[in-house]
Amino acid sequence: MNRRRIIVYWLLLLAPTACIGVFGFRLLALERERMAARSRAAMLTRAQTLADTLEIAVTDVKGELLREVRRIPREDRVEALIRWERSNPLVRNTFVWAPGGDGLVHPARDRPSDSEDRGFIARFDALFSGRVGWGGHGAERDAPAPSAGAAAPAAVKGRRWYGQQPARFQRRELLDLARVGNVQQPAQAEPPAAAEGGWIPWFAENRLHLLGWTRERPDGPVYGLELELMAVLSRLVTAFPAAPEDGCTLALLDGAGRVMHQTGDTDALAEREPVLDVSLATSLPHWRLAVYCAAGAPAGAARAFTLLAVLLLAILIAAILSGGMLLTLQARRSYVDARRKTSFVSNVSHELKTPLTSIRMYAELLSEGRVKGEEKARRYLEVIAEESRRLTRLVNNVLDFSRLEQRRKTYRPEELDAAAFVTGIVEDHRLRMAATGLDAVVEGAGQPAWVRTDRDALEQALLNLVDNALKYAAEGKQLCVGVSRRGGWIDIRVSDRGPGVARAQRARIFEKFHRVDDSLTAGKPGSGLGLSIARSLLRDQGGDVFYEPRAGGGSTFVIRLPWRKDEA
Repeated sequence: MNRRRIIVYWLLLLAPTACIGVFGFRLLALERERMAARSRAAMLTRAQTLADTLEIAVTDVKGELLREVRRIPREDRVEALIRWERSNPLVRNTFVWAPGGDGLVHPARDRPSDSEDRGFIARFDALFSGRVGWGGHGAERDAPAPSAGAAAPAAVKGRRWYGQQPARFQRRELLDLARVGNVQQPAQAEPPAAAEGGWIPWFAENRLHLLGWTRERPDGPVYGLELELMAVLSRLVTAFPAAPEDGCTLALLDGAGRVMHQTGDTDALAEREPVLDVSLATSLPHWRLAVYCAAGAPAGAARAFTLLAVLLLAILIAAILSGGMLLTLQARRSYVDARRKTSFVSNVSHELKTPLTSIRMYAELLSEGRVKGEEKARRYLEVIAEESRRLTRLVNNVLDFSRLEQRRKTYRPEELDAAAFVTGIVEDHRLRMAATGLDAVVEGAGQPAWVRTDRDALEQALLNLVDNALKYAAEGKQLCVGVSRRGGWIDIRVSDRGPGVARAQRARIFEKFHRVDDSLTAGKPGSGLGLSIARSLLRDQGGDVFYEPRAGGGSTFVIRLPWRKDEA
């Protein structure tokens, strides 16, 4: 029944614990997915904000540059464009194209000034030769450029990527730079209302080039410039995060997938696919802003939360199981103690009953005068006296056990010669030993061995060992009590030729209520307290008692006490 109760108890404990673990891990998985999704959404929002910032800045710069081209005076337009190209870092090349004839006025086809002009003419030859119209090839119409102080659109207003500057400061810097080197007209001078123009995204040698153009009438000359895209981007990199979160990298990719700029520890080129990307097609066709994370990790915060939550859940489950195990051990220990105490009461009652029965029987025979002869009466009186002493020892054991358990045992230490003391004890009980067939021998009695201990406690411990020999080793016919000095200790050795103690039981024979369960002890009365009380009495006074197997068979119990060198 006890085993069944333990099994049922563990089933009742493990079932809800397993449910808690399963539901806990499931909730953690869902929470991690939710945090990862929220992290991806936050990254997408931040990437979209940065993309909007870049596109607005590039669009404003393109609009302002065309506005400046239109404000150049007609009579000095070619020379002014040449000076502007040389002084403005945002302008890579300028041109003037007239319909009819060779078409290209500046730079001249037949006499380009340098390799840059030759490359420019070759790059846009389809336009300059008339094979592609100015309104074709994906050209975008020009929109009026906002002022430098205009507010950002709602998509980017008030947002930042970590430590980036607000978009309006970057736009203001670029718009101011777009006017560098231009010949400014009075503020009221505005371009003709009928002027048309725009920007043509042109792909040559697998790279994006942006060509801006404008003309005042459909059959008039075309003026324009090629944007120095790298100069614009070099001034926009301050909008990129200085320290991206979650171990991710933000990369600006061109149409061929080349990394134009990146921030973060992850190598964008080493990653096959980005976690997410945002197109910049409005101002930079085929360009995109991509976010890469190492090993596809969604978010460091989600991982940290999951690890912490799993650790706490594991601690909770371990605490529940540990508590259940401790309760089971405690319940089992209490059950074993209860059984031992029940056995102890039964054994003590039996041991009390036996000497009392003997005392009562011999006392009634003597009192009724039914004993004939003085020798027989004397023997009956000796039996009564011996049973009385046995009863006294049993009662003392019970009382001492109670005092030791409650820490109320008091001692009166004194100096005594252990050799003389042991000899006296053996002589006092020699008749009792002889009655069981034991021949007691005392060794080392001639050399004094001084110790400081409680006389009654030492006597009780020694008599408990002698009583065990009388109970279990009487068939060995030999009991040897020796006193010797070893280092700073005095050893009192009680040896017999009994069956000994099995190896598996040697560590437990000093536990309270413990009795070796075999055929030898089953028929012998006892409480299982003798050795436990002996060890407690001796340890309280700085000594100890332990077991040793005797060479040739039998048992040896050793009482060890500190040697009093000053008394010696």
